[in-house]
Amino acid sequence: MQQDSVRHTFLTEMEVADTEFQCKVTVTDLLLDLKVLLKEYYVATFSDEKGSLKIALNNGQKFRLILLED
Repeated sequence: MQQDSVRHTFLTEMEVADTEFQCKVTVTDLLLDLKVLLKEYYVATFSDEKGSLKIALNNGQKFRLILLED
């Protein structure tokens, strides 16, 4: 079974403005970005699950971030 590789490009707002890069952000893109940011601040286990991000902190607390596009 062959898996499709997922490409995710990280660009800051300034990079987008400078290059006039146009893209549509998906729920998955935003979750990946949030996961990277949260890993900088929390020691936890992160797992992706169908439009949500599960976060399990070392002290036993568990959270689920669910993103929906309006």
